[in-house]
Amino acid sequence: MTPQQRSHLGAGLAAVFVATLFWSSGGVFGRKSDASGLVLTFWRMWVATALFIVIATVLRRWPSRSDLRRAALPGVMFGLNVAAFFTSIETVSVATALIIGALSPVVAMPIAAGFFGERITPITMTCAAVAVVGVVVAVVAAPQADGLGGSAAGYVWALVSLVFWVGYLLLAKKAREHVETTRFLFGVSIFGGIAVSVVVLLTGRDIGQVQGNGWWWVLALAVVSGLGGHGLMAWAQPRVDASITSVLIQAEPVFASIIAWTFLDERVSFVQGAAMAVVIAALATLAWFETRTGKLDFTDVSV
Repeated sequence: MTPQQRSHLGAGLAAVFVATLFWSSGGVFGRKSDASGLVLTFWRMWVATALFIVIATVLRRWPSRSDLRRAALPGVMFGLNVAAFFTSIETVSVATALIIGALSPVVAMPIAAGFFGERITPITMTCAAVAVVGVVVAVVAAPQADGLGGSAAGYVWALVSLVFWVGYLLLAKKAREHVETTRFLFGVSIFGGIAVSVVVLLTGRDIGQVQGNGWWWVLALAVVSGLGGHGLMAWAQPRVDASITSVLIQAEPVFASIIAWTFLDERVSFVQGAAMAVVIAALATLAWFETRTGKLDFTDVSV
């Protein structure tokens, strides 16, 4: 790997970590809004779309018909993923939903290897296994703060969210080979919003649930998790293997626990803290290894 390639990969890995940090605040913002999962997702998607209209206008980066076509399916996957996740935490704890989400490397790795020809090394597999186990231990050891007992529907929605998320990651990586970041995110936001709107219409949800201070939390969710988190992730996707990305984002529940402890005074047990340290160590090892041995083609990276 040349110094320039290593620099590109290092920047991509850093972007994935920061994006994961931004995403970690999403659960807190969602709970604060006091809206149902579908309604929250509806407004989050369309507020983000409005912001992207402003950004695209200022930067003069309107998506072409080809860009929108490539962003359509990833957008639908993304919108349904967000809706399914926020619906799941209505009946199960955030920790439970994150445990199920921690299985994404198990799903993504064989697909990434089969369809993208990505190499799955023993180091990658080991770090993935350690990170997943660490995440599971961390969220299981977390003190229950919301008193939710869980339901079959909640578990199903969490699994649905996992499937849509893996689908989005893989499809987005393919699309990003041809579509610039701003244009891609604009398309994803529009099609994600349309997909969620159809579901809201079919289920007869009242989109007027968000009131008062709830709008500030929706705006924070759209800006921090939407523009910040997904903007950085989309920028990083052509630079980092999808299999590696699926492992690195396992830091999300770790960061989420820290944010909850900092801003919501939720306790972090000793076992949970130790498990989080193991996750960070596994992810740092993977990042270090990839920057030195990764073999990626940066000749067609859209920025």
